[in-house]
Amino acid sequence: MPMRRFVFAAMIACGAGNCVCEALAGERVEMWVGGTHDADANHAIDQPLIVEFGEPHGDTRAALSKVLAWTSLVEQIAKRIGVDHALVMAVIDVESGGNPLAVSLKGARGLMQLMPQTGMLQGVNDLFDPYQNVLAGVRLLDTHIATFGDVSLALAAYNAGEGAVRKYGGAIPPYAQTQKYVKRVMQRLAAYRH
Repeated sequence: MPMRRFVFAAMIACGAGNCVCEALAGERVEMWVGGTHDADANHAIDQPLIVEFGEPHGDTRAALSKVLAWTSLVEQIAKRIGVDHALVMAVIDVESGGNPLAVSLKGARGLMQLMPQTGMLQGVNDLFDPYQNVLAGVRLLDTHIATFGDVSLALAAYNAGEGAVRKYGGAIPPYAQTQKYVKRVMQRLAAYRH
């Protein structure tokens, strides 16, 4: 089955896993559906199928309360590693909406949406365990911040991979999804600092 790209301008909710992807009014959220598990979303396998909906809807306060439920755990780990806890909260917000059982179409898992290979490199054996997931995600963020010296670039590396940031000369890659991701996390960062 060929992979198809769906572009949404709305809030998307899927299944019992309660995975939610929120878009601001006028923003588009890309989702790749079908195809092989090894497919690269940045490589067009087939012509994109674009579907657009109206204004975002849904209870964003409910998603916020799910993320805030992890404040104690996040503060503990962020302080231990030396990463801004508000940044970690913002990443969790954008990545999983606070759902520790979230699984992306590409197979990323848990609160901070880590791929199994990344989890293994960080010494994690259960990506659905909130403590292990957040610890591994914060360590990864810390590594990217140390490598690039800039939060926006660290977020780009978290989303697209360190190699993609290097490929574009230490800049945010020109991938629409990565640019939107960085923008969204930075917006949520400001909210979690208040």
